[in-house]
Amino acid sequence: MKRYDDLLLFKEAKSKQPIIIINDSLVYKGKQLIPFKHTEYPDKISEYLPFEIGTKTYLVHKGCGPVLEFRNDSIVRIDRSFLHKNQYRCIPFVYNNEIYLFGGYGMFTHKNIITKYDFKSGEWNQIQTNGLAKPESRTDAYNYRDNNNLYLFGGFTGDDSDILISKPVQSQLWELNLHTMTWSSIGSYNADLLTASEKKVQIKNKLYLIDAYIIEIDFTNKIAKKYQFKNYELLKQHFIVGDTINGIFSTTENKYYFKKTTIDDLKGKYIGTVPFFVEDNTTFNNYLIIGFIGILFLGLVIIGYKKRILSFQKPFKGIVYDSNKDQFLYKRKVIIHFEENEKKILHFLLANSNQFVSLNQLNGLFENPAQPQTASAIIKRREQAINGLLNKVSKLTGIPENKLQLEQKNMEDKRLKDLLLLPKLLKKV
Repeated sequence: MKRYDDLLLFKEAKSKQPIIIINDSLVYKGKQLIPFKHTEYPDKISEYLPFEIGTKTYLVHKGCGPVLEFRNDSIVRIDRSFLHKNQYRCIPFVYNNEIYLFGGYGMFTHKNIITKYDFKSGEWNQIQTNGLAKPESRTDAYNYRDNNNLYLFGGFTGDDSDILISKPVQSQLWELNLHTMTWSSIGSYNADLLTASEKKVQIKNKLYLIDAYIIEIDFTNKIAKKYQFKNYELLKQHFIVGDTINGIFSTTENKYYFKKTTIDDLKGKYIGTVPFFVEDNTTFNNYLIIGFIGILFLGLVIIGYKKRILSFQKPFKGIVYDSNKDQFLYKRKVIIHFEENEKKILHFLLANSNQFVSLNQLNGLFENPAQPQTASAIIKRREQAINGLLNKVSKLTGIPENKLQLEQKNMEDKRLKDLLLLPKLLKKV
């Protein structure tokens, strides 16, 4: 399969078949290409989250609002709501055959609300939660489900000192009793294990974080194990059946393919084990000691060279360009998904660090004197490159796209506008 930016994978609850929808036009049911039949729905289908309830399959917009049902190989809109755009990058879950969303981002604020879809009215309602304390508002949180309990940790929240960026939430592990909708803080977790870009996969009683490494979180024993990949593969989308991962993967060349595999087939060399969380009844000093020993042990196993020791220092929160190796990195991991036109913009931004630049300056990056083209063609390439870059950086860092691009009127010609892209998010080493 060639690379597609707009695709959605889910399991149809009734037939148990994998469904892949590509660019709102092609639909594969298993290996069979079927007609794309649907009623009208807002936005692209890739902007929807799949839910399986009994023998029915539902698709809910990532920002909350529209609800679709995949029924008889067709998509039918069933809600009476509207496009909320209020809970992007939320945590979706099902309880008692009802659809819930926790947290997310919208209208310039991070959320810690829980909303529930009412199948009778076709509308969404906010759910009352209880507890002496509640989690910080956040996006991109991690979650682990154990029967009637939902465990929540990690993610990003707003930074009042700089509204252009998001900051990691406090390293608290939260438990939500779904029967009573009561929150409780049950401990502190090892935040050094988390990055902003990994895929979260729960298989039975383990949670796996899949990125440059595979991290296996064992909540029962409160530990985390780290593995290399047997053969590195990037997991794009997935659903779980028993122990089997049904996923769309991609190679470093950005070629997509669907396959069924297991976590054991993906695991390579074992690296080490560290404590994952410590319950609140453990003293803070004990937690510091255990965390330090765990991090030191993991570092000694992984680190073979002197500079890797620096990996446990607080990192720069943006994208770093290594001029010696001609590589872009985030949290010391190589970014492989930037396209050439996107790299042109990044190099230009590095040369004009945190400065507003005119659109004409950016247009110059996409001109080719040997093959003159119309202004509209150059502008189209510029906009595609900017939009692609902002989308990827947003997914990588957890910062909303609207905070990655600032605008102001040109000082010499007020009819024109200048841009500041990726403010405070780039540096060169």
